[in-house]
Parts: sequence; C-alpha cells; structure tokens
Amino acid sequence: LYRDGTLSHWNIITQYVSEMVHLIYPSDEDVALDTEMQNVLKDAVDMGFRGYENGAGFPREISTREKLTEYLTALIVNISVFHTAVNFQTFTSYTYPPNVPTCMTLPPPAQDAKITMDLILKCLPVLEITFIGMNISFNLGQFSPIEKFYLGDSAENKLGVLGENMAVSPEQEACIRRMEDRMRVFKEQIDKRNEGRYLKYDVLSPTNTPLTTQT
Repeated sequence: LYRDGTLSHWNIITQYVSEMVHLIYPSDEDVALDTEMQNVLKDAVDMGFRGYENGAGFPREISTREKLTEYLTALIVNISVFHTAVNFQTFTSYTYPPNVPTCMTLPPPAQDAKITMDLILKCLPVLEITFIGMNISFNLGQFSPIEKFYLGDSAENKLGVLGENMAVSPEQEACIRRMEDRMRVFKEQIDKRNEGRYLKYDVLSPTNTPLTTQT
C-alpha cells in the first residue's frame, strides 16, 4: 500500500512539476541558461554533498526540462510523501514498547540463545524511559498547526495548497487546480479501497500528506 500510494503521488506530482517547468522554461536552452539555478546545483554538490563520491549522484548542472522535472519531483516526494509515510506512523509503532524499545538494559541475546519472557522483560527499558519515548513519538507524529496539505479539509481544519498570500499567475494557479483534481481522484481510490477494512491505510491520502516537512 505504501508502494502504490507513493507511486500515485509520484505520477501526480510529476505531471504538476512538468507543467510548471514548461511554463517557466519555454525550452531546454532556457534551463541551461538559468545561471541562478545552475549555481544552486553547484552549491548543493560542492557544499551539501562535500566528501561524497560524484556528489552522491546529485547533478552539478541540469540542461533539460525533463531532467529538471525529474529532480524536482524527487525532492518534493522525499520531503513530503516519504516523510509522511515514515514520520506520522511513529506513535503506532512506539505505543508498544517491545516493538521498538528506545534502549536496551541488557546486551542483545547471542545467536541461538534461549529467549525467555523473563529475559525479554529484563532487556526492556524502565517505565520512565519508555514513557519518554512514547511521548516523543506522539509529538513527532502530530501535524503542525500551520501545515498545508495537497487537499484541504475544512472539517479537520486542514489547509490546502493555495493560500491567501500566494503570488501565482493564472496559468500557475490552473496547474495547481489540475493537480488538486488528480489528488481528489486519488483520494477517492484510497477511500474506496478502505471500505469495510478493519485496519485502514490512509496515511498517504492527499488530506493527510503535508506539502513539506515542518520544522
């Protein structure tokens, strides 16, 4: 389900980014001649990936709209979709301490060692440490009050993509609206898939996926 949800997001975001890139850059030549963007790429490799072989695979320059679309999509999906899938389920895991103990009070059992309930209990952290871990995971899994989502939800007080202070052209707004339409179709697919399920997976629903990582 994570795979399917991420691929759906990837495809929708790719379409959106491609439309925006083609609005801003009429040709591949315009991408190559954007010195400000090219300098950002060089700084990312020289400073952000210093010490990594070949800049960790990040390009020092981009000369086509297709390649720019690919890297922008990867950036958005990582700070948005991937972060959502990992971050907002932490409390689900950490609520049951033996599942993800914050620390161990005894060394891990050796290979083929006899494991008993008494040994497991002695390995687990004390109550106070366990509570701290649960508390941290609960707070990490909460949405920020200023969070924006791919689809807004007035019932849950969730803000959508477009805001009152966004300075976008009519053409750019049209791109955003088309992305929202695709996200609504995606949400309907998730809702239909979850019908009748005891355990619903709606973590990557557009109404639950923030646009970016809040700090």
